[in-house]
Amino acid sequence: MAAQNVTPGTDRYSMAELMVVCMARVLSGEEEKRGGGGANAIIPLAAGRLAQLTTAPNLWLGTGGAGSMNGKFDRLPLGTWDPSCDARAECKNYMMDVVDTFLKARMPPQRMAMRDGAGSLGGIQIDKYGNSNMIGIGGKHPKMKVRGPGTVGTIWSASAAQGLFVEHHNKRVFVEKVEHISGPGWLTGGDSRHKVLNGRDGPIYCWTPIAVMDFTEDEHRMRLVSVHPGYTVKDVVENTGFELVIPDKVPTTTEPTDWELNVLHTQVDRGGRLKNRRLTIGV
Repeated sequence: MAAQNVTPGTDRYSMAELMVVCMARVLSGEEEKRGGGGANAIIPLAAGRLAQLTTAPNLWLGTGGAGSMNGKFDRLPLGTWDPSCDARAECKNYMMDVVDTFLKARMPPQRMAMRDGAGSLGGIQIDKYGNSNMIGIGGKHPKMKVRGPGTVGTIWSASAAQGLFVEHHNKRVFVEKVEHISGPGWLTGGDSRHKVLNGRDGPIYCWTPIAVMDFTEDEHRMRLVSVHPGYTVKDVVENTGFELVIPDKVPTTTEPTDWELNVLHTQVDRGGRLKNRRLTIGV
């Protein structure tokens, strides 16, 4: 049985566009923020650019492989490695300088405001405490059944990222416990992360093609916040490989406004890359 493409049941927007809008909304504010995304993380990249234009004018949006800062592209690049990220950028850095910049962002807790940016990590596995695995599954190195893209940037960026995101929601992605930790979330829950990472907070949100999650205040277990149009709490539960915290009332995710979609379509993704992005549920 193949995974099914997700759809919100309307032609106004795609689920990828809904995820971008949701991520951009939580970045609202005048304070400075630092953001970015992984090599192929075009959803966080689009969210960061949309936020700059709508909710977070003082967001610093970096692209690792391309090495640019605050690129003003209006056609969404293929990834943060794509040279088109550099369009009308404020500056361009070598990759070693990009890494050094974000290593310096691992600052003491009193300066954590600068780290609450648009950064979001993906994972081939994510567990109930928000730990992510990009290393591989099915055994230990070098005898893994599936080798992931690796850990470049994920260890230190996980100490600065605001959230997690995935493009496929199923039990293979959302597992009870990740086989390897390439991006530390809330580790084993409770105050375990604070003890290991000198008081630094873990991820706040997790965005998926069918839902938005966050983490409880005490155990830091993943909790359902809202379900996207066209889907139900049952859909989320049946496609998650661990027990989610489910509130008594779970609302439907607020749809994008015409204004948000207009900015997205005309100033971020004129080529419609997000409109055709394949996001799935199941298997």
